[in-house]
Amino acid sequence: MILGSALLTASDAVTKWLTQDYPVSQVWCLRTLFVLVPIVLLAPRYGGYRALLPTRVAPQLLRAVLFLLTTLLITTGLSLLPLAQMVSIVFSSPLFVAALAPLLLGERSSISRWLTITIGFLGVLVIVRPDPTTMGIASLIAIAAAFSSAVRDIVTRRISTTESSLSILFCSSAFVIVIALAAAPWLGWIEVQAVGWALLLINGILNGGAHFLIIEALRLGEASAVVPYKYTGLVWGMLLSLVVWGDVPSPWVIGGAILIAISGLSLLRDAQR
Repeated sequence: MILGSALLTASDAVTKWLTQDYPVSQVWCLRTLFVLVPIVLLAPRYGGYRALLPTRVAPQLLRAVLFLLTTLLITTGLSLLPLAQMVSIVFSSPLFVAALAPLLLGERSSISRWLTITIGFLGVLVIVRPDPTTMGIASLIAIAAAFSSAVRDIVTRRISTTESSLSILFCSSAFVIVIALAAAPWLGWIEVQAVGWALLLINGILNGGAHFLIIEALRLGEASAVVPYKYTGLVWGMLLSLVVWGDVPSPWVIGGAILIAISGLSLLRDAQR
């Protein structure tokens, strides 16, 4: 989950870059098209291409619809909000997972786990220090993306007992590609430059690899236990900013990262009990 979150944060950064030059619908369509690259490369090692086919169509379709909705909301939010603010709001999804997992998955819940998850979320807030006056339609889109992401993760965990990780990723990606291509003429489409194609390829590989790792994490561990590790994605975002743009972390960033680390270690200890 930590590695998947790192790749997903890098993918979000590239997505935001691309949405400055290309329509949102075009970005999430072509990005998802390139998600097929890691799927094709991984399939021979995970049961062959037959393993991409769904075992149960209805649950896969439900997950695909949620994947489409989440992808569209996140891509739209990234085009409207600063990366750190968007990521911080979307990272409230573990709170939704913690609330829904006992009801939908029958996973155990405890006050200590809730407190641990809350500490991690407080770390996100400390890093970003959101201003209440900035709340608007863009922030509501981000909150909707967080909720949709949480429900998607719950469904992913539920169907992972019968569906392979690659099958889940392939079916959801194929659904997005079909819908996006069908809607493209009405949502806007412009010619992609060579640099744009390169960024879309990188974006698709990062996004596909990230979702494969996240699906694997949800298959191997309890949703409410592994999803909070998504908080580390914001730390990866700050590290990316330092390496690429030379942004030195402020005391707020360091303090928030410490809270996130404490939350992650506490969840790890709780999961091992």
